[in-house]
Amino acid sequence: MKRIEVASAVDAAVDQLRDAILTGEMQPGEAIRIKLLAEQLGISHIPIREALRQLEAEGLVVSSPRRTPVVAGVAVEELTALYELRLMVEIPTARRAVEQSGSADLAAVRTALRRMEETAGEPGSPDYWDIHRDLHWALIAAGANVWTQRMLDPLWRATERYVRLFVTRYRSPDDALRMHRALVAAYESGDPDALATELTEHFAETERVVRAGYGAAMEARQAAAG
Repeated sequence: MKRIEVASAVDAAVDQLRDAILTGEMQPGEAIRIKLLAEQLGISHIPIREALRQLEAEGLVVSSPRRTPVVAGVAVEELTALYELRLMVEIPTARRAVEQSGSADLAAVRTALRRMEETAGEPGSPDYWDIHRDLHWALIAAGANVWTQRMLDPLWRATERYVRLFVTRYRSPDDALRMHRALVAAYESGDPDALATELTEHFAETERVVRAGYGAAMEARQAAAG
């Protein structure tokens, strides 16, 4: 990780630590050595502790009194719960988005898809995941209210962690792009039911691939352990 030389040490530490967890650089269950992080990032332990508190609120870090904080573990049961919550928020919002969208909203969706197409072969890059979030937001933005993104941000980060850990290894970039093109086509149709159906199938397929990837990773770990 890069040394931090910015005004807001806490925000910078949150960004770097979150990225390290989402990408798998810091593995589930890994102990977080605050002194070592302070040396690596070039800041004191105080902003790191505050950053860890923020990441704990996002479900990415687990800490307890008198014990070293650790990167939160992963479990497919948690993934199911996350997608259940996303369905509750995103499906009705997506329906409203189609009903209320205008030409500017449609242009934003198409721009986001074009940017994804340009980075489709680089799912490991930070830009790809920023663009991925931008596309999913563009699909529902017209139906969202002031609280929608506040509620979805932690859910998206949590599900993104599973996708980045398990899906990018077991699903081709072409398959991912095909699924997102289908979402955009449903949006363009102007049919709220079409987008709701496509989004529901998108979540179900992603969860299926994560489960398959998770299972393969667990088998590989057991084989390596002998």
